[in-house]
Amino acid sequence: MKTYKYKLRNLSATQTQKLSSWVGACRFVYNLALETKQYAYKAYGVNLSRFDLDKELKTLKDVEWIKDVPSQSLQDVLQRLEKAYQSFFKGGGFPKWAKKGKYNSITLKSVTRDNCEAGRFVLPKLGEVKTFYSREIPKKAKLKRATIIKESDGFYISIMFSTTTQPLPSNNQTVGLDWGIEHFLTTSGGEHIANPRLFQHYQNKLRIEQRSLSRKKKGGSNFKKQARKLAKLQAKIARIRNDFQHKVSTGLILKYGSIAVENLKVRNMTGSAKGTTEAPGKNVKSKSGLNRSILDTAPSMFLDKLEYKSKWHGRTFVKVNPKYTSQVCSECGHKDKESRKTQAKFVCTSCGTKLNADVNAAKNIEARAFASIR
Repeated sequence: MKTYKYKLRNLSATQTQKLSSWVGACRFVYNLALETKQYAYKAYGVNLSRFDLDKELKTLKDVEWIKDVPSQSLQDVLQRLEKAYQSFFKGGGFPKWAKKGKYNSITLKSVTRDNCEAGRFVLPKLGEVKTFYSREIPKKAKLKRATIIKESDGFYISIMFSTTTQPLPSNNQTVGLDWGIEHFLTTSGGEHIANPRLFQHYQNKLRIEQRSLSRKKKGGSNFKKQARKLAKLQAKIARIRNDFQHKVSTGLILKYGSIAVENLKVRNMTGSAKGTTEAPGKNVKSKSGLNRSILDTAPSMFLDKLEYKSKWHGRTFVKVNPKYTSQVCSECGHKDKESRKTQAKFVCTSCGTKLNADVNAAKNIEARAFASIR
């Protein structure tokens, strides 16, 4: 499966109003279904399934603004809630209420192409929509579904389709990748990929827009106008980050046949240092800054891109345990935390090997993943 995302253009007033209404209706159904599940469990100890809730959907068909929404889209809302509960049962957070501005998409299962090269799609109850067409979907691809996303600068359409992907030519090159803050990535071959530091670059602009928003009366027209301005800036940063990660991940896939990375637990890495009232944490300010730097690079998003692109193109992708990769000498295997002299300098206390600390860690990651094939 592949997904391409395009911005919709030249929507009619009717189409715009209908899409906004549909997103609102789906948000209402999501919250109603969540409330129903919670009530049934608390009052009767019954865990309602998605199919139980699906039967209750029929009672809402008399409501005109809900009846107008494609039925498959409403069923997808229940599937989304079911996934949220499955994530909760696996250790994730409890499903939250769908808030306006956060729940901003609707899925349409029936989508067809109309003159695909020119960027036109036909959607149920909406008719033909046009897009800014940046890349062509293969003609033999089978369209699966479309997701309409309401963002700060308009509506976007995300098309999921199935197609056959040709593996890249065989490549015996292996590489270990060490993620970091100073450098976004360091390869086992000694290459450093610079960290774009987007938050630092846009920090002043974000602060100005956020302060301006805080001075506006909440709910007023000026507040909403400023909120949209801030959202557009945040969306711009997110898109620059996404574009950077796509270019880096694609470059690595083209260059190497086997890629090894650390199995990072970002949630643990960005834990708060505040502690409790009885036992307050230390270095809260510096830890907060470190957390912002980690989240700014979005390592989980990058690793996801590497993983699915590896599957598409027939590459080997391996995650290894990151434990002690920065303390073990990649030459002699001696482990000593004292070998890591500084953030950037590694000098083995056993054999005296001198390396950049990130390069040493990347070599260890590569060795753990591919030692058996060397």
